Amino acid sequence: MINNQPLLSVIVPCYNVEKYIDKCIFSIVNQTYTNLEIILINDGSTDNSGMICDAWEERDQRIHVIHKENEGVSYARKTAVESATAEYITFVDPDDWIDENMYTNMMNALLSTNSDIAQCGVCDAYEDGSIKHRYKEYKDGSFEIVDRINGVLLILEDKEWISSMWNKIFKKHLFDTIEFPKGRVVCEDVSIAHILFHYALQTVYLRDEYYFYFRRSDSALRFKGSDMVTKIKKINDAYIAYYERYCFAQQHAEYHYMLNNVKNHVFPRGLRLLRFSIIYPQYFPKDYSHSLEKQIQMIQFNKKNMLKEYYTTKMRLEIFIFLISPVFYKILIRLISK
Repeated sequence: MINNQPLLSVIVPCYNVEKYIDKCIFSIVNQTYTNLEIILINDGSTDNSGMICDAWEERDQRIHVIHKENEGVSYARKTAVESATAEYITFVDPDDWIDENMYTNMMNALLSTNSDIAQCGVCDAYEDGSIKHRYKEYKDGSFEIVDRINGVLLILEDKEWISSMWNKIFKKHLFDTIEFPKGRVVCEDVSIAHILFHYALQTVYLRDEYYFYFRRSDSALRFKGSDMVTKIKKINDAYIAYYERYCFAQQHAEYHYMLNNVKNHVFPRGLRLLRFSIIYPQYFPKDYSHSLEKQIQMIQFNKKNMLKEYYTTKMRLEIFIFLISPVFYKILIRLISK
C-alpha cells in the first residue's frame, strides 16, 4: 500500500441520468483511495441530473460541478480534463459504478510500475441485478506490464483490452495530444484510445474486475427504437471512428500486424452506412453514396481479410457482392429496398 496518495481527478459526464447518478457517485466518494478530485459535468441535462450533482457538491468538498450546454459526452470530458488539477485522470460513466478498492489497487499498480496507463477488468451488470463476467473472473490482484507497441496492438484487437475510457487511469499529459471528437453519440472512445496508448511508454493491466458496466435497455449504444435520423447518426459516427482508427493503423508500420483486425471492424460499418445512404438518400448530402463507396474501396478489404466469426451469413453475402461489383451491389440494394 502506497501511503502518499497523489491526487486523482475522477471525471463523470452527466446527461439525463437522474435515475442512475446517485449510485455512481456513491461508489466514487466511498473509495478506499480518498485523495480524489471528483468533477461532475452536467452536459445540458433536461431532467434533474444537474440538481442532483449540485446536491452532492454540497455534501462532499472533493466534488466540483460544471454546468454546460449539451455538446456530447466527448466534449464534456474535454471540458473536465481542461479543468482537472491532478496529474492522474480517470473517468466513470454516470450509469455505471465501481468497486470500492478500484482506485487503491489501480493507483498502487500504476505508481509501483511507473506506468503511464493502468486499466482493469470489467463486468456487465443488468437491470435484473445479474452480473456477467466478460472473461474469467479474477480475484488475485495480479497485474502485467505491457510496452507501448503491444499495448496499442491489444487496443486495436479490441477484445479483452477495450477502447473505453472508464476502466483506465491515465497520466494527464497524454491528453495533450488528443483532439476530442465533437458531437459523437457513439464510439467516441474508439477515435482516441489508440492514440493515448501510442504515447504511453508503458501500461499496467489488472485483470480483476473493478468496473461495473450497466447494460441499460435505453442506452445510447442501442439502435432499436431510434428514429431514422438518430439511427443514421449512430451508424455514421461508428463508421467514422473506426475509419479514423484504420487510417492510424495504416500509417504506422509497427501496428500493421493488427491491420487485418481493424479492417474487419471498419469495412462492415462502412458497408452498412452505404446501404442506408442508398435506401434513404434524402437523409444524406448529394452524391454521398458515391464518395463513401470510393472511400470503402480504398480500405482494400478482400476475402483473405475476412474473419468469419465477425459476420452473419447475410453480411458475408453482402460483402462478397460488393467486392465483386460495387455497381451491382448498389443496383441490388435499390431493387431490394423497393
